[in-house]
Order: sequence, then structure tokens, then C-alpha cells
Amino acid sequence: MAKFIRAPLSDIHIGDRLRPIDPAYVEMIAASLTERGQISPIMIRRTPAKNKGATPFTLVAGGYRTTAAKLLGWTQIDAIIVEADAQEAQMLEISENLYRNELNPLDRAIFVMTYRQLWEEQHGKITVGGDRKSKCNDCTEMFASGRELSVAVQERLGFGRRTYFHVTRIGQNLHPTLRQAVRGTDAETDQSALLKLAKLSADDQLKVAAALKESPDLKPILQWLKGPKPEADPQQAIFDKMAALWSKADEETQRRFLDHIGSTSDFSFLERAA
Repeated sequence: MAKFIRAPLSDIHIGDRLRPIDPAYVEMIAASLTERGQISPIMIRRTPAKNKGATPFTLVAGGYRTTAAKLLGWTQIDAIIVEADAQEAQMLEISENLYRNELNPLDRAIFVMTYRQLWEEQHGKITVGGDRKSKCNDCTEMFASGRELSVAVQERLGFGRRTYFHVTRIGQNLHPTLRQAVRGTDAETDQSALLKLAKLSADDQLKVAAALKESPDLKPILQWLKGPKPEADPQQAIFDKMAALWSKADEETQRRFLDHIGSTSDFSFLERAA
């Protein structure tokens, strides 16, 4: 059963988080805490007894609120103690962030895929079934009931079947090196750009990651990856247009055109070639 307490910040171990802490966002949360106080408690669990010398509690959810409180010099923070092991704690962290709807497209893909992996460890491999055309029936199975996100919540958070398919594609196919490289760039918050990157081969993704270290502008990098556009043949374009028009002309129009060619064109070069 969850228990509400006023926890000393010094007793809470933050640990590794699924997404890096953004200092600018911490300052924004700190400003909110100063103006309105703490609206919602953080979530913590008791640190396992085997970790001797460790802090009494380990953070489950609320990394930004905890970091902002420390920035303000707070010594205590409102918290809820939950009974959870490490795996359950990570699932709670993911669920809370999805419910709060504060994730950018990159983080959302990472959180959903991590949630999926943890879910599969508990319930078994998710398989696609039913309507094969959608290729996304596993989202209904995973987020169907009980502890998982309900279908209604999926829709409220934008997690319909199509959105789930997109975040899954990004989470599964985006190379970890490129995932790190897009941090701090516009692509981090652009789902369309992330989908384009996820479609690239692993080698091309590594090339993009290296290029992003030199410049955060993704558009010219993708153009460079495609290589220079071949020069268009203007005569080929003219021929294509003429052929298209010829196919639309009736017999009378075609005869008129042939007569026009015969009266205006010099074909002596054909006789010489013969």
C-alpha cells in the first residue's frame, strides 16, 4: 500500500534516468515550485536492504521536481512510497511520464519501447495478430487493461494505433549513437524527422550521427547523404512531354502533326546515314 511522507531530499537516491535532465526545464520547474509550491508528490521506493550504506529511498518518478527542489535549497519534499522492485519501479516511472504527457517525440519513443521490453519480460513476447494490414495490433494487447494504459488513455495522450506504430518504429530502429546525437537538436522534437532517420540503414545512421557533431542542422545532412542530384536532360523532358501528348491525340491530329514535321524539318541527315 502506498504511503505519503515528507521525505528528506538527502535520503533520496536519484540514480540513472531514462532521459537526461535538461537544466533549462529544471529552472522552469523550480520557478513553478517557488510560485505555486509542490502540486504533486514524487514517487519513491525503499532502497533494498542489501545495498548497505545506501540512502533509505530510491527515486521512482519525479526527477525534475527532485532536482528543482535541490536547486532551490529545499531539504524536504512531498513523496509517495510505493512497494516495487527495480523493474516495477521503472515501469512506474515510464507510466507516470506518459500520463503527464511531458515527453518529446524522442523520449516518448524511448519510454514506450522500454515499457514494452519490461512488459514482455513479465508477460511474454508480444506477437502481431488479427488485422495484419495495420501491423500494430500489439499496442492493443500491451495497453489493454489493468496496470497497463487503457485504450481511452492512449487516445488522450495521442497513443492511438498509428501513433504507437510510429513511436515503435523510432524506438526499435533508431541507432543508440544517433539517438544520443540528436539530443539538443530540432530533430529531437520532430517526429517526422525521427521517422526518416529510423528508416536509414545502420551505417547511414552512424554517418548522420557523426555529421550532427559538426552541425545540428539535419536537413543539409540528409541531402548530403543522398548525394548530388543527377543533372536533368532537357531534351529527355521534351521527349517525354511530346510522347505523352502524342498518346492523347486522335488519328487526325497525329496525321496533321506528321504533315507538319514533314514540311518543316530537314531529314537529309537520315539519307546520309543510310
